[in-house]
Amino acid sequence: MPDTIFINYRREDSISTAGRLHDRLAQTFGKKNLFMDVDSIPAGVDFVAHLSNQVAACNVVLVVIGRNWLNARDESGERRLDDPDDFVAIEIAAALARDIRVIPVLVDGARMPKPRELPESLKPLARRQAVEVRHTHFAKDAEALVARMREALGNEVAGPARWRVRAVAGVTAMAALLLDGVGGYAFVRHLIDQGIQRAELKWEEERKAPEAEVNRKVVDQERQATAAAEADAKRKAEEAEQQRLAAVKAEQERQATAAAEADAKRKAEEAEQQRLAAVKAEQERQATAAAEAEAKRKAEEAKKAFEQGNAAVDSGNYDRAIADFNEAIRLNPSYALALGNRGLVYAKKDSYDRAIADFDEAIRLDPKYAIAFRGRGVAYGNKGDYDRAIADFTEAIRLDPKLAPAFSNRGLAYERKGSFDRAIADYNEAIRLNPTDATSFCRRGRAKLKINEQGGEADIARAKQLDAAAFCR
Repeated sequence: MPDTIFINYRREDSISTAGRLHDRLAQTFGKKNLFMDVDSIPAGVDFVAHLSNQVAACNVVLVVIGRNWLNARDESGERRLDDPDDFVAIEIAAALARDIRVIPVLVDGARMPKPRELPESLKPLARRQAVEVRHTHFAKDAEALVARMREALGNEVAGPARWRVRAVAGVTAMAALLLDGVGGYAFVRHLIDQGIQRAELKWEEERKAPEAEVNRKVVDQERQATAAAEADAKRKAEEAEQQRLAAVKAEQERQATAAAEADAKRKAEEAEQQRLAAVKAEQERQATAAAEAEAKRKAEEAKKAFEQGNAAVDSGNYDRAIADFNEAIRLNPSYALALGNRGLVYAKKDSYDRAIADFDEAIRLDPKYAIAFRGRGVAYGNKGDYDRAIADFTEAIRLDPKLAPAFSNRGLAYERKGSFDRAIADYNEAIRLNPTDATSFCRRGRAKLKINEQGGEADIARAKQLDAAAFCR
């Protein structure tokens, strides 16, 4: 019976052990009685039907299970056993459906899968008694498997050794027949049969000889026709090539004439373009120089107005300072310092909304303008918006960690929100950065007194000592 033993395995899981099992079983049962790989499926055949037929022709199906057999994945990450076109699952399901002897063979330390881990069609596999084949005890385990196979097959399949025994027995029987009349007749009859077979073969060869000669002549004619066709094609190709070369030469001459004319025209156009470019460049240079001169003049006038505004601030003439800063900003709308200083003046005049607008624009022009953040924070604090004030002071400190007034201002905002601990921490940093800051000493002393913390009186005394005139302002 062909394909008596079917070896089912997954290549990426146990191809090495499956190959060794195949070789060992072939020694005992014969290679022709084994079916192992889908590579033997004929082209164009429905593989599901073919595999089912192969399984149906077998007495025993070995299912080789390695450690990755259960959870092997395809290219999309799906489990192969759940694929309806998976060869391994198709073969096992066909065997189980026909109630063929299925023997699980556990290799490389694999375990038997549980029913809940298998597709519905393979769940009966979990109830089949398994055989373990270990790499370190392969010979011993393989012999045990062979014994199980003999039991399953009922010794129906014979291997090469058994056929050799039968062959020897046949020779012995032939010798015995030659010793009596019956044997001599059988032997002579055998020789006659061989002669007839040889005569039939010779007649078949002679019968086919004329047909072979005809086939040879046909092949010669086809070869000659092919050679003639190739020669004609070569001649036509050479003629076509000559015509092509003549056309190419004519086209090259035409192109050369056109190129010379185009080159002369191009040179004339380039000369005119260079002249126009030189004129344009000179115009642009003059315009740039004029613009730079005008920008420089405005910048100098803006700087002068800015310095006059600062002088007016120092003298306490805030209206004059605002007018000077206005002029500086008119001359240079991107003058962030002028906008920041005008915002400080508006804050001194209690025009907090106008101050905030100036600080906003100054910060837009210069996002790293720490003084503008501090000034806007002061304006928000004076309006009672302590959260925005704290945010601006924090940004000013980030931009300039040594800006002591920003720490003192933020401390005051925290104090007004009732966060005395955070306020005192900011006053501490302001005093560390500027040990002569009477305002920060005064504020810290006042905060300590409010929460009954020691050192409040000492801080106020120190503030008075540093600046009696500006004591606790």
